[in-house]
Amino acid sequence: MGKGSRSAFTPGIMARRTLLGMSICTSAWGAPLPPADLLPEIQREFVRLYELPDPLLSLQVEPALEIFPEYRSALLQYLAQEASPERQKLLAELSHASEDERQAWFQTRRGRELAVAGGVATAAVLIASNRSGSHSRSADDAQPGPAPAPAPQPTPTPAPTPEPAPTPAPQPEPAPQPAPSPQPGPAPTPTPPVSAPEDFRTAEFNRANHLSLLGADYAYARGATGQGIVVAVKDTGVDIDDPELRNQIAPGGNFVTDGGERMSDTGTHGTAVAKALAAEKNGAAAHGVAYGAELLPIRVMGSGALSDRDQVAREIQYGARVSNNSWGLTRSGGGTSRIEDNADGGAWVRDHFGPIYQRGVDAGIVYVWAAGNSGDSQPSSLAALPVLVPGLQGQWLAVVAVDNNGRSTGTISSYSNRCGDAAAWCIAAPGQITVDVGADGRNQQVAGTSIAAPQVSGGVALLMDLFPTLSPSQVVERLLVSASKSGPYSDQAVYGQGVMDLNAATRPIGVLMIETSTGRILPFSSAVVSESSAMGSAIRDSLARVDLVLKDSLDAPFLFSGATLSTHGFAERSRIDTDRYLARFDQEYRMQSFSTEDGLSLHYSAGGEGSGVDALGQVQAWQQLGSSLAFSASVNTDPSWSQGLQQLTPGLKYATLTQAFGNPFLSLNEEASGAGMRWQLGSHWHGGLQVQTGKAPQRFADRSSSDLQQSVQTEWGYVGASGLAASVQLGVLEEEQRLLGSQSDALFGDSAARTVFGGLNLALPLDERWHLYGRYNSGRSRLSGAGWAHGASLRSDSFTLGVVGQPTRQWQLGALAYQPLRIRGGALSASLPTGLGQDNGVVWNRVELDLNASGRHMEYEMFFRYELPVWALSFKGSLLRIEDYNNQAGNNDTLLMLNAAMLY
Repeated sequence: MGKGSRSAFTPGIMARRTLLGMSICTSAWGAPLPPADLLPEIQREFVRLYELPDPLLSLQVEPALEIFPEYRSALLQYLAQEASPERQKLLAELSHASEDERQAWFQTRRGRELAVAGGVATAAVLIASNRSGSHSRSADDAQPGPAPAPAPQPTPTPAPTPEPAPTPAPQPEPAPQPAPSPQPGPAPTPTPPVSAPEDFRTAEFNRANHLSLLGADYAYARGATGQGIVVAVKDTGVDIDDPELRNQIAPGGNFVTDGGERMSDTGTHGTAVAKALAAEKNGAAAHGVAYGAELLPIRVMGSGALSDRDQVAREIQYGARVSNNSWGLTRSGGGTSRIEDNADGGAWVRDHFGPIYQRGVDAGIVYVWAAGNSGDSQPSSLAALPVLVPGLQGQWLAVVAVDNNGRSTGTISSYSNRCGDAAAWCIAAPGQITVDVGADGRNQQVAGTSIAAPQVSGGVALLMDLFPTLSPSQVVERLLVSASKSGPYSDQAVYGQGVMDLNAATRPIGVLMIETSTGRILPFSSAVVSESSAMGSAIRDSLARVDLVLKDSLDAPFLFSGATLSTHGFAERSRIDTDRYLARFDQEYRMQSFSTEDGLSLHYSAGGEGSGVDALGQVQAWQQLGSSLAFSASVNTDPSWSQGLQQLTPGLKYATLTQAFGNPFLSLNEEASGAGMRWQLGSHWHGGLQVQTGKAPQRFADRSSSDLQQSVQTEWGYVGASGLAASVQLGVLEEEQRLLGSQSDALFGDSAARTVFGGLNLALPLDERWHLYGRYNSGRSRLSGAGWAHGASLRSDSFTLGVVGQPTRQWQLGALAYQPLRIRGGALSASLPTGLGQDNGVVWNRVELDLNASGRHMEYEMFFRYELPVWALSFKGSLLRIEDYNNQAGNNDTLLMLNAAMLY
């Protein structure tokens, strides 16, 4: 036996016959223009953040505010522009906005109301009462050896628990090991909130005034309840007949020992601790932090208390994953918390408890210890045990108490010991909570580190439930890393790693990553897909039917909708780009022309930005060689200018806002450079060949690329004496690392896509002044296997139908209906990270994605042109209706443009 006694609890500053509480603590349009007074790089960052979807925005706003604190107000005001109620709420939570800030940022009353929601996460804990007498028990089978005079003995004072110890491996190293969770079989990874946190803020939740401070409602909304997790409550015993606990008892918990005395509480301390941890959610009183967990009561004080060795053996026997310890060691002549204060006592603690608890740690148990209620600068000796036994650290937690008023957490409670030497594995939790204690069922306030510890134990159980494939040490690490370290909580000597935050702990920490089938780690940003206008939302809609497993920086798996991969730049692509329409509208006034008698015709614009070919501006050259042969050359211009409808009906060239008259497969309607030839075959027939090359559109602003897209097309045409004109086209488009303009470094890798296309153009005179014209282009695209994609086959088409006339010499009138290039069916086969193995490794599976654009991009236009030769004036106008812009359903608008120019 040791030389002291183990009492039912350590009262600290709250001795007498009163309750002692244990502590826990937590503390479809484009982006608007950013503020003009900001630096350009800051403006670009504002726009980038604005265009992120909510799941990605939630991961990047807080780091941005940390990097640019001076722009906090400007950024949040900017992000709040035209924000949905959901985004307003998200911004308020991420920025911890005050009420005045919410009112300033969110203009509508509804927005202000939604923005109020938010909070931090953790769990709640209960406490028990004390009796004036002390309860003695044997120290253990093992003799303490040459222990110094007043050898320390365990008493039920709340003591802080050490930091996460190594995974249950037989090594004494404190570094965590990637051991699989004891949970059997691969379990699904947690998803973003399956319901709203508000749904869990019941009367029962609100009666426990600490649960909201812990952010437990957010953990519940994400699916965490502690179900299937057995938590040992080592204390004075537990009243297993209590209405709040009788359905929570795990197998083995109904008896003190197998076949022995029925479990009961020799005081009330253990029952209160158990309620704080896992009181049932039954609509009565207040539920515990991990209300879905099972409790394994183990009596360590009072009559029939088990020895230290037998306690751990019972935990292992009945599958405990967490062990709550709201008790500590005291001397018969008084308590001391710092192990080094008494070298002999420290040696006894190390030699006696070290091997015993190492066995529990090796079995995968996480030990949570109250730090003690003596107001010391150091925690109790058992809370700080990893100082002497480093092999325990990865699965050891010490808990200190902070004040709380039911609305927010405060500073360290006056009675609570500080984290001191246990700072690396110490965490804080609210030290005063409401719990149902006593036979009358009345709720009472209890306080102390003894009641803070079970809140943390409940938090550990929630994380084990939510992340069943994480090792115990990874769970502990996650709890510590995610704890709030803001303001005073950054003082590690007092608060250790901060106040427990279950909201942060159950969300992705750091950056999202993708674990490839070869074990390589890719940043999520390199895997996103940016869809072209032809694709619309086809890839996104198909990926939305697949759940992807992503990892955060701490290796925790999360389920995300596959649609998340195709949200990069989505807002920008959804915006109707009026600048491009305007550029086409006034293009003819930016072009200069001249011709020579020897058959050269040249159209060009002023030089552009950049260097090399890019600096030449637009150039279109036509050289006639005799009556039957001509050559063409172009730089940075519309690749369709020398073939198709623009040659069959030259008057259409600058008539419209749209790209209705070109072949969309030629460089996908992007500016290109190339050359061609045309030969006349008799009086009515002609043939032609055209080769184009151009830079593929770069769809990722944070990456540069010189990938090319190249096309070749041959055309055979007929022009009759009556004015009937027609042509047939056949060609091939080659793309690098893209599929019909869509781009993804990971999905497409170094793959090449080939599109074989054909087209028909027709111009039919209705009378001397009016013409009917139309075209139809269709293509079939195939992607060779590379990256994640094994291959793809797509069908796409585009058409134009219209009428144009010149009722007088001065007037030109016209109307058209135009469908830009659109995917009309196909499939993409790819391997995607869709599963999770028992070892927490990501499993890749082959997925077939059906690709169909959700909308049909249509443009309906009426246009006119009027020339006033006397004054050398030209007027033109266009009324354009756009539906399902970029083939995204519901993205509609109407444009009216007028132009007047003086010709010279």
